[in-house]
Amino acid sequence: MYLVQHGKAFDESVDPERRLTSDGIRESELVANYLAGLGISVPKIVHSGKTRARQTAEIFAKYIGVANVEVADGLNPNDDPTIWAQRINELTSDLMIVGHLPHLSRLTSLLVMGNPNIKIVEFRYSSVLKLTRTNEGWVISWFITPGLVQFRLS
Repeated sequence: MYLVQHGKAFDESVDPERRLTSDGIRESELVANYLAGLGISVPKIVHSGKTRARQTAEIFAKYIGVANVEVADGLNPNDDPTIWAQRINELTSDLMIVGHLPHLSRLTSLLVMGNPNIKIVEFRYSSVLKLTRTNEGWVISWFITPGLVQFRLS
């Protein structure tokens, strides 16, 4: 399971659609390219349908070679994380979710800690969190940010 916070977007006062900024595009491409180099692959990417999430999902799909990119309900910033926690627990294949805060943070906490109100990760624009299912439940395998990738490549 890969959870991705969308890339940096324009403020709504500047762009009502909240498209990705040039930094948001560049950082999403940087991280997506890094994941591709690691051999990361998923059969499907889902996103909230908001422009910034869709653009980020499309960038990741392009770099890691995913043809199936879909809009999914229940991924908006303030949606109930239990909706996706239940869906994730029923999955039989890997999935990448591109979403928003605070939803991604609350979903992670719910899966790993059983409580959406215990913050256990500080998401950042264009960051990717890998969760792995074990016999005991979900655990954080790794967390990659654009700054970490930039540091690694320099």
